[in-house]
Amino acid sequence: MVRLIMLFVIAFIVFAALRVLLRKQKLTVQQFFAIYFATLVAIALLFAGLTGRLHPLFALAGAALPVIFRIMPWISRGMQAASLYKMFKNLGAQTNPAGANAPQTSEINSRFLHMVLFHDTGMMDGTVLEGRFKDAKLSQLELEQLFTLMSECSADGDSANLLQAYLDREHAGWQDADGGSERSAPPPGDNDMSEAQALDILGLPDDADYDAVIAAHRRMMQKMHPDRGGSTYLAAKINAAKELLVKTRSKGA
Repeated sequence: MVRLIMLFVIAFIVFAALRVLLRKQKLTVQQFFAIYFATLVAIALLFAGLTGRLHPLFALAGAALPVIFRIMPWISRGMQAASLYKMFKNLGAQTNPAGANAPQTSEINSRFLHMVLFHDTGMMDGTVLEGRFKDAKLSQLELEQLFTLMSECSADGDSANLLQAYLDREHAGWQDADGGSERSAPPPGDNDMSEAQALDILGLPDDADYDAVIAAHRRMMQKMHPDRGGSTYLAAKINAAKELLVKTRSKGA
């Protein structure tokens, strides 16, 4: 039981460390977990080497080789079947506009920021449009610089809310790093939204129909809902974009 608990603790520490080290890399969930499991395997092999337990592993690998050679033809056939399935799936997506045009990113603009939301990972990044850090990427700024930018953004409610959402998502516990100071709530943003802005927020093309709007809204809320670590402000923007777009699109069109 003690060993099992230690394994869970080590796996958690590795996960947390990789999350911090790779937070600025635009990785998909699959890529992140591939790196995570490869790291765990490397740690396990290193531990086995240091404790002199690699010899049994080599013996086990030698015993498994004949079995592997026997099943290689079946593996090859399985890969061919998977390739055929992927091809037919892609053909189906080409005949299904909603699937073919599934959004990958969303964009929100304010006075100070151009923010991009990555649907696959839920990560965020943005470009500063005005002020001392103009043209800089948020991911390239140190936390102290982001605090300075927050002070500049205080003049615009949408910008302040967007930056706070970014800090909540990418710098968990940033309030403590700010010395525990109490910041006043950002001023309310501009509630007016055009159809073009709504389409950008949901990552949809101009000709997106009712079903595409509903599907995009559902996908985004799975990543950005406050109950899942998202932002109340962003969730409100996503809901507002959906409500605006469904009014101009007939259901089932």
